[in-house]
Amino acid sequence: MKTLQVRPGDCFTSIAFQNGFFWQTLWDHPDNKALRDARKDPFTLVPGVDSVVVPDPRQRDEACQTAKVHTFRRRGVPARLKIRLLHHDGTPRANEEYFLEVNGELVADDKRADGEGHVEVFIPNDARSARLYLDGGEEIVDLALGRLEPPTTLRGVQARLLNLGFYRGPIDGEDSAALADAMARFCHAEGLAASLSREAVFQKIEEAHAG
Repeated sequence: MKTLQVRPGDCFTSIAFQNGFFWQTLWDHPDNKALRDARKDPFTLVPGVDSVVVPDPRQRDEACQTAKVHTFRRRGVPARLKIRLLHHDGTPRANEEYFLEVNGELVADDKRADGEGHVEVFIPNDARSARLYLDGGEEIVDLALGRLEPPTTLRGVQARLLNLGFYRGPIDGEDSAALADAMARFCHAEGLAASLSREAVFQKIEEAHAG
């Protein structure tokens, strides 16, 4: 058994894939309970803070005939990338045509979002980056896969506000005028009371981002 410190871009999917496990196996492991209770989500970890326990692989013996060629396939579950495309006014970009590159390779050619602007594609478990092409390639969106921190961290809030179109600053975890302005504009757009606590606003941002 070993303990791995989370690096930028890591999530349970990528860690499990690199060590020969299903992500659910690591997520449900008793030694990862504290992390599971803290994060609630296997895909939002904090680099340099969180650690994942990886058990030793179990040995399995297979009987087979000698002097013959045998093929063994490793079972696996591909990761699923989910995106929702919205206009600046919050309405869905229904049936929008898109192209998607993952790790520099085209994985979705001549595809369209659904009527609510949702895009859903399978990608490799160890994918680190993606690029979404919209409007015939005139609009390019770079995606840093596995780098979304929990909604309780400032980096997590910044990233979610950026994805929702309210924030244009760096994802640096620093309090700033740009972040305060983005939060204010989000609250105005959602009709939230000015007296709402910061923690409550963070929760509303997470709900909007997840929806």
